[in-house]
Amino acid sequence: MNQPAVAQGDLRERQAFERLLEKTLAPLMPIAITYGMSANDVAMVTRAVYLRVIEARLQQERGHRISDARLALVSGLTRREVEQSRGGTASKNSSRGELAQQLYRIAVVLSIWHTNPKFSGAYGMPLDLDLKPSDESPHRAFADLIETACADLPQTVTLDELIAQGAVEVINGNIVRCKTRTLVSDQKAGSGREAQLDHYGRFLAAAAGTVAHNVLTDDPAYFDRLQTSDMPLSDRMSNKFHARAQGSTDVFITELDGWLSKNASDGATEGTTRHYGVGVFFFADGGDVNTASVPGDVPKPNAV
Repeated sequence: MNQPAVAQGDLRERQAFERLLEKTLAPLMPIAITYGMSANDVAMVTRAVYLRVIEARLQQERGHRISDARLALVSGLTRREVEQSRGGTASKNSSRGELAQQLYRIAVVLSIWHTNPKFSGAYGMPLDLDLKPSDESPHRAFADLIETACADLPQTVTLDELIAQGAVEVINGNIVRCKTRTLVSDQKAGSGREAQLDHYGRFLAAAAGTVAHNVLTDDPAYFDRLQTSDMPLSDRMSNKFHARAQGSTDVFITELDGWLSKNASDGATEGTTRHYGVGVFFFADGGDVNTASVPGDVPKPNAV
């Protein structure tokens, strides 16, 4: 497929975007290698995403389903490559989407637990909840929290996942206690690794979405902030910086979450499905941190 001629300025921008792609993918390659993915496996994932996005764009423009032949023409792939990509990713996308939605609903449960006065005390401290409802107990039941949070997951599934992620614990077999506000996958849990990767997938997708918004639209730009130390830090100092940054971030996110809980309903629009948020992460910059092989049998993502 012949590529259209582009102006020199546009060509430089495209080359800059290619560098962006390279820098974005480089830290993820050790993970791909760890899980035994070949270069062709990575290329197939990229190809499937490209086809899915361009298909959605064409459908929006034309108002009908786009054929494999048409997708092959506009993408520069063969029809067989299009068929393989479209047929091989549907079930994977479905399962990934279901897990991502499950993690999102669980995060909502934790947020309600910390902000709704029915389930939180002074300074947003989550109250202990009864595992089973009891008229004789002064505590609210965990089932009441699930119902209030509108989580359409069964109570047992939600509780099991919260325990697996290290977010809650069951005391004496009848009290559910919240241990953390933020859902972070437990790396040692049997299903935690998959959940952790889906969590980071949502995180990276959000960051990439901000990049796309700011590059491609004329709307007001989404803000972004990046703070890096002026000089290399020792392990001791980097650990202190990490602890300080995490503590400040927890306070910041808690304040934003409380503000949203009180004000979000005022700006809700019927029919809209778009949510907005803020993401914060800790990172290492410089040296070979982005491309070095990862020791051990599992990857260790830089994001925290």
